Amino acid sequence: MAAYIMALTINPNAKKTHPALSHDINESIEVLAKHEIHVDKLLATLGRFDFLAMFDAPDQSMVFQAAGEINRLGVLETETWPVIPYEEFTTILE
Repeated sequence: MAAYIMALTINPNAKKTHPALSHDINESIEVLAKHEIHVDKLLATLGRFDFLAMFDAPDQSMVFQAAGEINRLGVLETETWPVIPYEEFTTILE
């Protein structure tokens, strides 16, 4: 399984057009579970992104599908990064 971090930002238009924004955000994040992706950590941030989801996925196409579906809902925008542990990264550089 490969590890990923998905950065999520609330779409500025959604803030104006979704009266139940918190509920709609939760539904958007639930898309990951619908694609059988178990989120290990979901964090809210004070930075450029509103949320970070950390998870493993057996298949990269599954991650593409989930991110696409989240974006199509129009509440959150995603940016997804495949990641590896730092220790593994340092051995690749050796």
